[in-house]
Amino acid sequence: MTDVIAGGGQARLAGRHPSLAHLRRRGGVLVGALALMLGCAMALAPEASASPPVSIPAPIGNTNTYPAGIACPFTLQTTLIGGNQVLTFFDDGRFLATGRHIDRLTNVDTGTSITLNLNGIVSQVPTADGGSVLRAIGITSFIFFPGDAGPGDTQTGRTYLFVGYFVAVSDPEGTVTSFKSYGTRKDVCAMLNLIQVA
Repeated sequence: MTDVIAGGGQARLAGRHPSLAHLRRRGGVLVGALALMLGCAMALAPEASASPPVSIPAPIGNTNTYPAGIACPFTLQTTLIGGNQVLTFFDDGRFLATGRHIDRLTNVDTGTSITLNLNGIVSQVPTADGGSVLRAIGITSFIFFPGDAGPGDTQTGRTYLFVGYFVAVSDPEGTVTSFKSYGTRKDVCAMLNLIQVA
C-alpha cells in the first residue's frame, strides 16, 4: 500500500450521506462524516427555536465505503484518521464544520491509498424549497455522485480535492444542481489510479 499526503487541512467533504445524504446530499463533503454529522444534527437538534447550537467533535475512525461508480470508477473507502474538526448544528437547519480533518482514501480494488490533510470551513444552509447551499473554503474534498453538477462527467461519480472556495447548490433530493469553484482542484480518483503498489 502506498500513502501520499495531499493538501494540508480540513473540510472533509467526500462521502455520500443518507438523507442529508450527504446531506441526502449527493455530492459529498469528504468522507461520509457529513452523513453521520447530518444524522446527528437531526437527532440532536433542539426542538425550540433559538436554542443554542450543538457542537460535537468529528468522529475519528468513521469509515464509509462507496461502490464502484458512486464516488470513483473503483470502490472507494474513506476513513477519518485524525484532526480537530468540530461539527456545529443549528436548530434552523444550518450546519458548520471547522478545523483540521485528516482522511485516508483507499482504492479498494488495488489497495492503494492517499491521505488528505484537509483544513477549512464548510457551511450548509437550507433553502426555502427544501434544498441547500453548501460553501467551503480552504483545503477541502468533495464527492460528486452520478447526476450531480460539477467538474467531470455528470453521469459518473467523481471525487475532487479543492484548494480555495466552492459553492454547491442542491435540490430537495440532495442532487447538486449547480457548482462553482475558485482556486485549484485535483481529481482524487485519478490520484488513486496513478499510485503504484510497491
